Amino acid sequence: MTNTTSAKTMDDASGFRVAITGTPGAGKSEVVKYAINIDKKYDILTVEELAINNQLIGDVDRLDGAKPIDIESLKTILTKEWEKTSRQIFIDGHLSHLLPVDAIVIIRCNPEILKIRNHSRGWSENKVEENSEWELLGSAWNDCNEWGTIPCLELDSSAQSVEALFSQIEQWIVDGFKPNSQEERIDWVSILHG
Repeated sequence: MTNTTSAKTMDDASGFRVAITGTPGAGKSEVVKYAINIDKKYDILTVEELAINNQLIGDVDRLDGAKPIDIESLKTILTKEWEKTSRQIFIDGHLSHLLPVDAIVIIRCNPEILKIRNHSRGWSENKVEENSEWELLGSAWNDCNEWGTIPCLELDSSAQSVEALFSQIEQWIVDGFKPNSQEERIDWVSILHG
């Protein structure tokens, strides 16, 4: 799926929408919680609350415990609603990169560490394995180039503090979302399986 929002720079008004995305358990929610605690100028939204507010969330799926979201309808609504924003918004959620955003931050995590984190959440073995495999393969994150001109920052949360991650995000914003994307992508298959 291609995100068609055009990229912003810090010179364009003061508002922006940054998707904080990544595999469940990678640390994206911790980063946005830190952001709101450190600086009240940021608005924090979640994909789930946006879906609920727009009545675009389904009932819990008995197989995986997830609530399906009509992301296409949500994208359509938000594209109109967010045409011009003066707010500085972080959108938390593993589907946030599919919304009309100005920049994307992908929080990555070593799949072995991700397994430990998600086991501690009490998740089923199947759900833990699915998310670990998703992270290992990079799945949607490997398609960063498909997002066109949307600036994309990929960070590894495996051995970094939330403070360090947010500091890098904030510096990237101050630098006008430059560079637009990294030369080297995180490749867990090469790292873990040489």
